[in-house]
This record gives sequence, structure tokens and C-alpha cells, in this order.
Amino acid sequence: MSPTTSRSARALGAAALLLLASCAAPTGGEPSGEGTGPTGSPTATAAGSPTGSEPATGSPSPASASPTADPTGSPTTGPTASPTVGPTATPTPGPTGSPAPAELVTHSGTAADAAFAFELPATWRVDGEFSGVGGTVTVVGPDGAPLGYLTVLQAWGAECGPDCTQPAVVHLGDVPGEAALSSSGEFVVRSVAMDLTSSPRLRNVNGWQDNVRLMTSLTDADTPPPTAMLPHVMYGLGLVETGVVASNGITYRTVIFSSAHDFPTIAAAEEYVASEEHRQIQAMIASFRA
Repeated sequence: MSPTTSRSARALGAAALLLLASCAAPTGGEPSGEGTGPTGSPTATAAGSPTGSEPATGSPSPASASPTADPTGSPTTGPTASPTVGPTATPTPGPTGSPAPAELVTHSGTAADAAFAFELPATWRVDGEFSGVGGTVTVVGPDGAPLGYLTVLQAWGAECGPDCTQPAVVHLGDVPGEAALSSSGEFVVRSVAMDLTSSPRLRNVNGWQDNVRLMTSLTDADTPPPTAMLPHVMYGLGLVETGVVASNGITYRTVIFSSAHDFPTIAAAEEYVASEEHRQIQAMIASFRA
């Protein structure tokens, strides 16, 4: 069994992979291990030098991308006593209209020898199954719309494809993970948005449904917020130690837990970031432990 690799060595490895994502020779626009397919259906294979589909291309329809309203009821006021009889009565506030906290359930399993668990709202469900070498499962909401993708791989790599352009991204905040991963350590749940309004070709190549993509993903806490990214690799990743030597000689596995939504404008993406659904997505990814 190979000795456990230090976090600093893992970080160097991850940096090398990201460097590969920025300058590798073109191979048709998909990363070797996990990239974006034209249909938005994520698949992944993992055995040394995997190929597959980016786990976060399932962009919802405009209706599902819109933030859910969170109405607040107006307080009701109790009767006010006459000033000549006694002091003014204190108004009695009515219900605020804030939704009760969603009931959570735990989803747990094993993928590519990595045992994991996370919490999600009871009205959501996990679709799909992992193979012996990993793969991707989809988290869907009550209406069946995809809200997140969890991918576990024995190895990961990405190539920039036919166009290595890295457009600017807007960093829309981080939420700390609840527990450190067993190999890469502390992580955050990071949200970034990219506006390709002026680049319809890039939008089409990457299968975007609208001008702006919002990506929220598990990201190593040591990784600084980016200022530019590849359109098909807008997510972060983490590493999980298994103690089981894979066919490529490593004992850790790569985890990509992400959610993607497309919007017409950055302002619309920012509005969704303030929604209850997005908060629930962040909480689900932040609860991941392995």
C-alpha cells in the first residue's frame, strides 16, 4: 500500500492539473476525466486516465432558475387603549411568513472505495448509482430538475480543448465546509459566475442555455478566489483518502460536488444566490464528509 501523501503534495498535484487545464494541447473540448457534454447529462469514468462529462451541465429551464420568493407576512396589531384610560397597548406581531427549516435526510454511500455522506432536504433525491471505479450521481429537486452533481474519480485531468480562452468570473461568495476532507483538508463551497453574452460561440460549444453560468462547488480552502476560468472547468475539487491502492497507484480519490444554473444576466444570477434554494444547495455541499 502506498504511504499517505501529504496535503502539500496533494496541492501541488492539483495545481499541476489546473495548469494542464490552462495550457494542454487541444483534444476536442472535453477534459480527460470529466468535462462538458453537449447534452448536459453528466457521465464519468475513472481508471487511471478517465474520460467523461462535466458533472455540472444540467442547467434548469428559466422557470426553475428563477429564485423562489420568500414572502414575509405583515404583523398584525393588537387594540390600542384610549390615552385617557391607560397606556397604548403593545402591538402583537403576527406570523412572519418565513418558511420553517426544511427537514433533512442523510445520503451515504461508497464510490471508488471512498465512503461519504451528506445531508439534503427530504423533498430532494439522489438519482443514479456509482460503478466500482466511481462515476456521477445527480441530486434533483421535487420537480425533477437537477440541483447538483456528485462525482468521485480515481483520477482527474482537464485539457483546455480547441480554445484556451479564460473569460473573467465574478466571485459571489464562499461558505465553509462543515468537516475537513480526509486528504485535502478544509474546503469551502464557492460560487462564481461567468458572463458570455459577447461570446455566443463559447456558449454554444459548452452547452450553456443562457448568457451567464453560475457555478457553486466544493473547493479546497487554500485555493484563492479566481478572476478568470475556463468555461467548462468552473468548479473546484477535493481529495479523499481511502487507503486502497487504485490501478494508477494512488490511494486518494477526487471529489467534485457542484451545482450549475444559467441566467440571462449577472444580476439574475446574484438574485438567485440570495434565494432559499441556493442556500439549501450550499448547505448540502458544505455537509459533505468523507
